[in-house]
Amino acid sequence: MDFERNIPLNVQELGVILSALQVLDVAEEWQIAKYYGSSTTLYNRLKEIYDEMDQSCLEEQNDPICEPSF
Repeated sequence: MDFERNIPLNVQELGVILSALQVLDVAEEWQIAKYYGSSTTLYNRLKEIYDEMDQSCLEEQNDPICEPSF
C-alpha cells in the first residue's frame, strides 16, 4: 500500500488549500495535529511551492451564476 503520492495541482487549487489552512480554528488545528501533524508545517511547505508557481492567471472572476453574499 502506498503512503505517498504525487498529485498535480494547479495554482488555483493550491491557493484554495492554503486559504482553507489559514481559516482553521484552534480546535481544528489541534485535531489535525493529533492525527496528521502540524497544519502550520503543511501550510509552510505548500506556500513555498505556491510562491514558485506562475500566479499571473490569478484574478478576481465574476461568476454570473454565483452571486456574492455580501
